[in-house]
Amino acid sequence: MARLFISNTRLETWSSEGKITLEGPLMVLSELGRAFAIKPAVFFARVAGGEADPHDLVGKVKDDDELAKMGADHMASSVIYVDTAYEVVAGFVGAPAI
Repeated sequence: MARLFISNTRLETWSSEGKITLEGPLMVLSELGRAFAIKPAVFFARVAGGEADPHDLVGKVKDDDELAKMGADHMASSVIYVDTAYEVVAGFVGAPAI
């Protein structure tokens, strides 16, 4: 099932413009009436310091449960995995609610 990443900034913009409503863990697109189950996640933007990506995470999205299973430490706009620091974009990952 395809997932959609929504940054915190985008979510706040959509909310202030009335394009979405948040109902607990559901994000409802007002115009379409479609609902998405969302949970906190990060988008791996780059390796801090411009180093190579030894874990092939750049460009990937991981939710909080996946980060915990990996043993990764997330704080603000960074994630430390094994011995590599990543710059991340915080947000939510959503999947269509059935």
